[in-house]
Amino acid sequence: MKVELDKRSLFALASDTRLEILKSLQSNRRTVSQLAELLEIDKAAVHRHLKKLEEGGFVARTEEHGFVYYALTWKSRDILNPSDKTRIVILISSALVCLMAMMVVAFMASGPASMATESNDQGSNMQDDGSGDPITNAPAPGSGFDAAVPVAVLGSAAAGLAVLAWREWRRPRQVGGETDSDDLGGADGPAV
Repeated sequence: MKVELDKRSLFALASDTRLEILKSLQSNRRTVSQLAELLEIDKAAVHRHLKKLEEGGFVARTEEHGFVYYALTWKSRDILNPSDKTRIVILISSALVCLMAMMVVAFMASGPASMATESNDQGSNMQDDGSGDPITNAPAPGSGFDAAVPVAVLGSAAAGLAVLAWREWRRPRQVGGETDSDDLGGADGPAV
């Protein structure tokens, strides 16, 4: 979604204290008392700042078990962390690159170079060191055994990166800051 800032939003961001409140709400939702203690300022001042942030659409107020919590909205999260999904894109891209490299290595191992060594007769792989005992040459570079290690490493890296991307995508987000009823499971909140 695109973040649009109006006059009220810009006014809400025009205070260092309000910016500190937003930063302290990044990790978790908090009450006025928790914010006052964390920022070492008066509760009344925190309440006034939160009211301005709420008017600007940067925090949402929720009541739960007799406590009033303030949490970031999508608008403030997008302003504080504009590239939240960038990590997922990088992980998925890296996994795809590893998969492609794995396929190239596997193709090269099973390609023309390994077929040429298989078509050679056994006599050409034997050598005489002068003592009369034949010495067998080492497998030719690009043979299936040599490629097994890089293929396994690239495959493991691709799988690991894909798992990290999935875990990042599935990571639980902060609860209580959304104003859209669809995000909360309906008008009454999430089903229990």
